[in-house]
This record gives sequence, C-alpha cells and structure tokens, in this order.
Amino acid sequence: MKSLMLTGVLLVPMLLMGCSSTPLGPYGYTDNYLERLDNAAGSAVLPDDATLSRFIDFYSPLDQDRIASSMDQIYANDLYFNDTLVTLRDRNTLQKHLLATADRLSHMSLQPVNVIRDDNQIYLVWVMEAHFSLLGRERLSRTIGISQLRFNQNGQVFFHQDFWDSSQGLDQHLPLLGPMTRWLRDH
Repeated sequence: MKSLMLTGVLLVPMLLMGCSSTPLGPYGYTDNYLERLDNAAGSAVLPDDATLSRFIDFYSPLDQDRIASSMDQIYANDLYFNDTLVTLRDRNTLQKHLLATADRLSHMSLQPVNVIRDDNQIYLVWVMEAHFSLLGRERLSRTIGISQLRFNQNGQVFFHQDFWDSSQGLDQHLPLLGPMTRWLRDH
C-alpha cells in the first residue's frame, strides 16, 4: 500500500509538469494531416457502394486472415493512415500494425452509423467494439468515431484519418492512466 501511495505521490507531479508547458511547433499530427490532405485532393474519386462495403467488411471483424487476404485490395501501397494512435505512410507498415492489433484483440468490429459523401471523399461515422484481455480480465471498449477516407481510381484507400476519443475507448481501461483519464474527463 505504501509503495502504491509513493508511486502516486511521485507520478502526479511529473504528469502535471508535463501538462504545464506549451509544446513548440510544428505540431506533427496536425501538420501531417493538413499536408497530406492538400496533396490527396486532386487524385481522389468517390467509391461505389460495393467498394465502400468491402472497406467496412474489412474491419468487421478485424482478423488476421482478412488482413492477409484483403490488404492489397483495400489499401493503396502509398498512403496516409492515422488512427489517432499511429501515423503510417505505406501499406506494408499498416498491414503489420493491423496484424499486431488483431493479435492483441479477442474481437473487433465496426458498425457503420452514417456515410457522408462530400466531393471526393467519404466520412464514415461508426461505432467500434473491441474486446481484449487486460490483466487477466476481458474488457470491452465501445466508442464512436469518424473515418475520413479518400479512394483512388482502383478503389483503394490512400488517405485514412480517424477521429475518435481514445480516452473514451481504450485509455480508460489502462492501469494508472485509466483513472486519471476518467477524472480529467469528469473535471
């Protein structure tokens, strides 16, 4: 008990110090997004319903067999992918990331809520359910988000930006970080 209390006494000031300063620019996440968004504008085409359904099916459920067999059809080789946790630039790295994600999860599915077609891109509003084991307990993360997608003429995604609150999803289940995330959200 004393060691847990000591850890908290040491950890809280360090976390507060990390929040006390403003980071210097450029802001990688935002700048990368805006740069790739501008670069991707001219080459995007709206996908047909079958292509969009294939994308949604790829994530419902996310599993290693589906990733291995469908990755080349779903994603372009050169891409921009950001799921708020990582930013990736090519299909092979994304495939490794998704395989590792599927390996850590018991099950993950994506339920579409709405599809918004805007000029040359899709905004897919979704609810994601992820089942995983943490510290020997099965957990469920259920969160809502939006994917901004741009497809090339071959029906492959080359721009994929997810907007979702990881503190509502995965972060709240992590030891130490979860209680603090929930406290910050409530205050």
